[in-house]
Amino acid sequence: MIFGYENLMEDGDPVENCIDYDFQGWKICNCGSYFVGLFQIVKHDFIETTDGGDFQVNTPLKFKLIKDIKDEEYYYIINLKEFAGSIGVDRESGKIHDKSIFEHISQKVLDDCIRGKCKIILNYGYEGFGKKTNGGDTILYKPLLDRLHELLDEYKIPHNSVVYLDANTILDDIVLDTKINYFSYEYTALDWDRYTSMHPNMIYHSNTKSLKHLKKLEKTKDSIRKKYFLSFNRLPKEHRVDLVISLEKHNLLSKGYISFPKHDEFWKFKTFNQKLKPYEDSLLSKLPLKIDNIQLNKRKWSYEKFDNRFYLNSYFQIVTENQFTDYEDQLQFSEKIWKPITNFQPFILLGDRYQLKKLRDWGFKTFSPFIDESYDNVLDKKERFDMIEFEINRLCNRPIEKIHDWYWSIQQDLKHNYYHFYGKWIKSQRDKLYDNLKEIL
Repeated sequence: MIFGYENLMEDGDPVENCIDYDFQGWKICNCGSYFVGLFQIVKHDFIETTDGGDFQVNTPLKFKLIKDIKDEEYYYIINLKEFAGSIGVDRESGKIHDKSIFEHISQKVLDDCIRGKCKIILNYGYEGFGKKTNGGDTILYKPLLDRLHELLDEYKIPHNSVVYLDANTILDDIVLDTKINYFSYEYTALDWDRYTSMHPNMIYHSNTKSLKHLKKLEKTKDSIRKKYFLSFNRLPKEHRVDLVISLEKHNLLSKGYISFPKHDEFWKFKTFNQKLKPYEDSLLSKLPLKIDNIQLNKRKWSYEKFDNRFYLNSYFQIVTENQFTDYEDQLQFSEKIWKPITNFQPFILLGDRYQLKKLRDWGFKTFSPFIDESYDNVLDKKERFDMIEFEINRLCNRPIEKIHDWYWSIQQDLKHNYYHFYGKWIKSQRDKLYDNLKEIL
């Protein structure tokens, strides 16, 4: 499958299309070329054995300059940090500006679209919003879909020559009034697989170094771990603020490894939960909360190497997803859920409704009845939070020896999740992405 680019690096790797497009001071298409890396199958020695041309190793894709493509079918991919801005819409106000990414597409590409030789991918796989989230920054939001239709007509691009991608799994079940192709894919899972697979310290299989980590895990069976739980909360989103204040309220901060920034490190925050409000100042006086002295304002946990001793010294993870909503048209997964799954940890999940159900549909194990997971069926996010809060308190007030026994009693489920992720499931997600694109082309 050919991916066409206006420019390539000297080693043949791609330079992102429309990279110079600027919307309100933001280079929306300057995302890195990691999308094409999702098709690769990399091994633990990838970094050591690859010297340039990283994205061309073990891939079914071929990168070519637009000017060198003669009579072949190809994709022209545009990676997006924001969908609305890419088509000239201020997602906060809804104001339409007379600019868009299409100004930066060469005439040859536009002509090839008209001839049926090229299809444009609008890749927004980093996010997966419903039409009420972030100003409706999705093709599901009719004003943005209408704006996209208008631009395609203006540039004489056939609507079926465009493919829209994001990470909202519900996108696959919604029928839109458009000829634009659209479907969801699991960007963060595929990228997590690629990234961890090339770092032996982050996995527990496939090579001698990684297998040593598995032995370390098995050795922890003979001793009680230091903490009940682990929880990463780098950005102070509303549900993370409420979670950490709740932990303060119930005197549970000392029972976990927790990250959470200072009050003004990213933005000032507060709780809107009146039951938690009296404990807000007490938490603020203890911030920041750090794991392994990571500088939260400089470092990002998502795709960086980590010290797995924190996983080996705690029993379960409280996962605070990117989104915690009560919207029926949104269900997205970030790398945060793949962290416990690929480190042999059970979890409680603060995310969108039905995330646990979706994981089970994909073949993963969850942890009922030891954890009451009925919260996953509740749409109202306040009620869902209260149920999760109750479960966290219940678990953390059990003797840690009981948690230890439970943890080791579910080893088969934890191992199933780990090997399912790196085995059949990740292959199915890569195949879905490739096969859908191949069929559309």
